[in-house]
Amino acid sequence: GEPGTQLTMRTFHTGGVAGVDITQGLPRVEELFEARIPKGKAIISEIDGELEIIRQEGSRKVRVISREEFEVSYPIDPKMTPLIKSKDDVMEGQELARDAKGNAVKTRHAGKVTVSPKEITVRTLDEEVREYAIPHQVRIRPELDRRDGQKVVIKAGQQITEGSISPQELLHILGKEAVQTFLVDEVQKVYRSQGVDINDKHIEVIVRQMMRKVRVDSAGDTGLLPGEIVSQWEYEEGNAKALAEGGEPATAQTVLLGLIKAALNTTSWLSAASFQETTRVLTEAAISGKVDRLRGLKENVIIGKLIPAGTGLDYYKKQREQAARVLEEEPIDLETLSV
Repeated sequence: GEPGTQLTMRTFHTGGVAGVDITQGLPRVEELFEARIPKGKAIISEIDGELEIIRQEGSRKVRVISREEFEVSYPIDPKMTPLIKSKDDVMEGQELARDAKGNAVKTRHAGKVTVSPKEITVRTLDEEVREYAIPHQVRIRPELDRRDGQKVVIKAGQQITEGSISPQELLHILGKEAVQTFLVDEVQKVYRSQGVDINDKHIEVIVRQMMRKVRVDSAGDTGLLPGEIVSQWEYEEGNAKALAEGGEPATAQTVLLGLIKAALNTTSWLSAASFQETTRVLTEAAISGKVDRLRGLKENVIIGKLIPAGTGLDYYKKQREQAARVLEEEPIDLETLSV
């Protein structure tokens, strides 16, 4: 609509020394689609757990503690003599039982024990801690800043401070699907605040293009290179081929690319050259001998060819396949052609 096309969406900033600049309006949409680190980036929790706010002289720190209880059972031979009693506390590596020959069962974890005739169970509390330093001018979210002594439970990916969540951090913590949902919701939030109604599918198409690449961690027995950025399709095809041959598959992580980077990282050099950095794209394509298979819309429009879309796609595809079969069955003799 008018606000979207004429760039007239309002932008608001929460100013002042006690606040954080939060970009809104169309600049916020641009920030999301370019996958930039947002201005006034919020601190988010990396793990689920209980939140504690530690206030010291001139500084604040937030600590998130994740506690998980689990049990490990150690079978013991009837000839063995337990060296501890139920409800005793044991340290890692401590002997639990021993037989006459000196053979002993040792615990791999510290915890509280329960002794039975056939086994000794160690109940262990696994604790993981994350600490975040809070800058002086940044505000902790009010619902987390409890001063009444009540426990505050926080989830991984949840905001600790006010500001905008970085999609790159969210991808690292919660994964691909969470980031896709976040980007769609954040863009919709901007447009709906101006009374502009957009169907989710239009934004989802853009987000899919932003997240269609992966960065290779280990190549395995594929032809990929560590650190290389390839499409999800290339990665899956390479792994399928390696597994079929009994080899080791590659491992990779999804990367979030801004629209400009996503457009320049397309497999079609014609499409990339028509967008930005034309000289660089054409030079790299010429040096590496790239081949454009003309599978997308843009590259076919550039050369004036029918685009691979629409109701006639199947018909023209069958025509090409039929023409290819005819050429295979009756190859053209170039010597009989008149110059």
